[in-house]
Amino acid sequence: MPESSVAKSIFTCSCPRCRQGKVFTYKNPYHRRFTKIEKKCSKCNLVYEMEQGFWYGAMYISYAFGVLLSIPVVVILSYTTELEIFQITGVIFILLFLLMPILFRYSRIVFLHIFIPYDKQIDAEKRMK
Repeated sequence: MPESSVAKSIFTCSCPRCRQGKVFTYKNPYHRRFTKIEKKCSKCNLVYEMEQGFWYGAMYISYAFGVLLSIPVVVILSYTTELEIFQITGVIFILLFLLMPILFRYSRIVFLHIFIPYDKQIDAEKRMK
């Protein structure tokens, strides 16, 4: 059977080691408890928070996502509309506020995938069952 890809694992917010278990308790990123993360993977028992303060690094990834999203929006709005820079800044703030739960989730998932390698053996064992 084909193994699951990194992109699919990140997009579905799956465990980076087995690529099957769910990381977040609630599937909807706009649920009022969108920050709730499972303590460990239900499939391979990987503990997600490896040490206290582990998630601080995900803030930098979230910041990078915000910048990568803001730059094209500024360029597009400045060349296609008559908006002033303060209005464009307001649009960016609103956009980032609305996308905050999604940026939060994907920054944590990407951060997990950076530090936890995929284990083909665990994935193969789980697929056999």
